[in-house]
Order: sequence, then structure tokens, then C-alpha cells
Amino acid sequence: MKRIEKIFAPGSASRGIAIAVAAAAIYGAHAPAERGVYAEGGNVALVLIVTTWMRALIMLLYCAAARKPLFPTREDFKQAFIGGTFQALSAFCIFSALLYLPGPIVIIILFSYALMLLLFTAWRGEIKLDAVTVGTTVAALGGLSFVIDLWHSQPAGNWIGIGLAFLAALAAMSRMYVYGRQMKTRNPAAVGAENFLVAAPLTTLILLFEPVHWPVSSAGYTWLGVASASLALGTFCMFYGIGLLGAFRYSLFGKLEPVFTSLFSVWFLGEILKPQQYLGIGIVIGSLVLYQIHQQKRMKPI
Repeated sequence: MKRIEKIFAPGSASRGIAIAVAAAAIYGAHAPAERGVYAEGGNVALVLIVTTWMRALIMLLYCAAARKPLFPTREDFKQAFIGGTFQALSAFCIFSALLYLPGPIVIIILFSYALMLLLFTAWRGEIKLDAVTVGTTVAALGGLSFVIDLWHSQPAGNWIGIGLAFLAALAAMSRMYVYGRQMKTRNPAAVGAENFLVAAPLTTLILLFEPVHWPVSSAGYTWLGVASASLALGTFCMFYGIGLLGAFRYSLFGKLEPVFTSLFSVWFLGEILKPQQYLGIGIVIGSLVLYQIHQQKRMKPI
């Protein structure tokens, strides 16, 4: 445990960036795995409940082994309840939006939460807006639209689905903001465990709307294990990445998740990416590199 804590201990921004990229790569595996679960008879209720409880369990076990206290004060419980509720709300809205809209549209609306977070923190006076920060954030979102092939063969939007997707983005922005505030004084693993111990029971409420359908083959259970491991390990890295970089800066690197998802789909599922999708990958990565260069110049003494 001490070795793990040493790796994730507060340090340079480069370490935080490495952890954020690792989180995006690990997260990138869950979407192809979930498609495998669905192909073998599993459904959304199964994936949502199992993966959320697994995320809570992994964080809880780590905190128990590392002797990290949970919910030490009433205020900590209050913050965890808020963050966990937004976590569950974002998941519900994402899956509900997918009933009305194609996946690429839902994804691009969801990942607009980074821009929302930038504007919200600027409104609260916690960050200063500048042209490069806003420009790279918007450019990364635009590049992401090419990665997920948003502009080709997409049917007309449904206003209910669009509303649900934007609500998911608002919930994602809110939980990220709460996480960032909590980790200014708390251990990231403890914050993660607390929030997901709240989110897991709330996500179980999906059973009121949809029963669990289990996979019909061992392959389905294998894919479910891969999805659970991807989200659990990615969540662990996410909380430490937020602790090192802050919520907004981490959220920018979160846009790499669909990039890795696309690449994993090529490598493991044999899908073929279009030229514009590769262009989108280049735009996303280029935007992040430009933002980092800008940040380094701002931190240099005059």
C-alpha cells in the first residue's frame, strides 16, 4: 500500500498527466466490453449495477487495507452524498438518453461538461479565462466529434434525448466539481469510496424500470468482468488524477477516453476507422498538447 501511495502522492503536474492519460486508456476498454455483454444477452441494468458496485467495492477494500477513514465528519458525508447523487444521476441520464439518441450524439453532449466546468469555475472566480484555454477546450470537443463520427449518417435529434444528455453533462460537471473540492483536503481513495458507496445503492433503483438480464454464455460474463475491471481501475486513477491536476484540467484529458475506445475497437473488435476519425484523434491530442504548452508558459517566472 505504501508503494501505491508513493506513486500517487502529490507531486509534479507531469505525474498527474500520466495518471489522467492512464485513466482514459483504462476507461477506454469498458465500452467495447459492454457491447460484448449486450451481444451475449446482458442488459443495461446488469452492467450499471455490477460495475458501479464493483467500483465502490474496490475503493472500499483499498481504503480498508490502507487504513483510510471514511465519513470522518458530517460535512464529509454531506459532500459524498452530493457527489454520489450526481454520479448516479449522470449514469441514469446517459443510459436514458441512449434510448432516444445515437451513442455519438450522447457522447459529444456528455463531454461538453469540461467546457461547462471551465465556465462555472470561472464564474465562481476560481479560474481565469483566456483565449487559449477556451479555444483548446472547444477544439478538443470538436475533434472528439470527428473521433466518434458524429457528422456522418446520424439521424435527426430527439429533444427528450438531447435534454437527458445535457442533464447528464450537468450532473457530470457537478460531480467533478464536488470531487475537486473534496480532494483539496481529503485522500482521493477515501473520497472515491465515499462517493461510490452513495452512488451504488442509488443506481440499483434502475431495477424499478428494468429487470436484470444475465448473459447466456461464459463469454458474456468475461466481458462483464472486463467492463467492471476497466471502470474500477479507471475510477481509482481518476480520483488520484483529479487530486493532482484539479477537476477542470483532469476533465480535459478525459476526452482521450473515446479516442482509446476507438483504438481498442480497432485492435480487439476489428473495426475500421475512417480518415476523419484519425483526424479527430490528432485534433484532440494536439489541443491537449497546446494547452499544456500554454500552461507551462503561464507558470514560468517573468
